Amino acid sequence: MAFDADKAWVLWPEYFDISRTRSQGRRVVKALAIQEPSMAMIIKAVEKLGLQWKMEEGKSYPGAWWNKQGMLLVENTMPKSQLLPRVAEQLRSVPRS
Repeated sequence: MAFDADKAWVLWPEYFDISRTRSQGRRVVKALAIQEPSMAMIIKAVEKLGLQWKMEEGKSYPGAWWNKQGMLLVENTMPKSQLLPRVAEQLRSVPRS
């Protein structure tokens, strides 16, 4: 299956940051969240799941418009509600970069 960026899920580092509240953008439970996830860590976690991805640099999460970490487009092979916890589980085993 070819990667289709138009149908891909968007992942932001804020989704996995334990220091953020739900209203500030965290999308996973605190038990799965980590401190200051980097885009490189999220990419490694997505690769561990065997998913295709594309990074768009210079983009910023709307709630943190000043922080231009970029966003990650991940192939849409499962519902986002299943993807986020799986990525978060993999993030816990990815070394800090």
